Amino acid sequence: MVFLVAGLIVLAGFTDQEHQRLTYKSFRIDVLNGSEIAMITLDEIHELVNKNFGEIEGSPIKGIDLLDLEKTVLANPYVSSCEVFQTIGGGLVMKVRVREPLVRIINQDGQQFYLDYNGWAMPLSKAHPTRVPVANGKIADRFVSLDKSEKPLSAFPATSIIHQIYPVAFHLSRDEFLKSFIDQIYINEKLEIELVPKIGSQTIMMGSATDAKEKLENLRTFYQKVMTKMDWTVYKEIDLKYKNQVVCSK
Repeated sequence: MVFLVAGLIVLAGFTDQEHQRLTYKSFRIDVLNGSEIAMITLDEIHELVNKNFGEIEGSPIKGIDLLDLEKTVLANPYVSSCEVFQTIGGGLVMKVRVREPLVRIINQDGQQFYLDYNGWAMPLSKAHPTRVPVANGKIADRFVSLDKSEKPLSAFPATSIIHQIYPVAFHLSRDEFLKSFIDQIYINEKLEIELVPKIGSQTIMMGSATDAKEKLENLRTFYQKVMTKMDWTVYKEIDLKYKNQVVCSK
């Protein structure tokens, strides 16, 4: 029994020494949703990791805290999720999802920030100016983050106009025709939503974001089936506020 215990202690010590000498044979970062409008690139994530942890490949396995590695990458406001795991072959893999801007908010004081596709507010990036629809007008909300990180839609007050802007911008982004046709969401003095088209001078009154998807579908149908057969300057205002109706005035 004494010899058995001593043998186990020696084996454990040997195993621990071997583990300390082991190094990562490879390191790979997979960006699961990268696109041309992403706010951070694969190279920039590599740079972030190298700056804080050095070269992962060839580094001692025991010298890198995987939880700390995940937290460091997640601290970047343009990263929405990060998972790190070791492979059987001695490699390290990082799987990342990045934030993609949905709409650019310009509040009444001129401060600007983005909402992403999940409704998270995030700061602008000088390195990645991105062309997305703009929301402006009577928007009092500010993007305040002491650690310069992102914040969820739920962090804005329930009465915030940001809660109205998000669903409109989201459904616009899902409609290829309207996405290419509308490039501005304007909040007027009555805190009603107006859409500004790239072509034509019509005022498109949406009112509130209630039934936003349905209102936008009605607008697309109207433009594709009615406006294509007539002069686009005929109507000065297109009103979507009434359920299942598109009301036009000259």
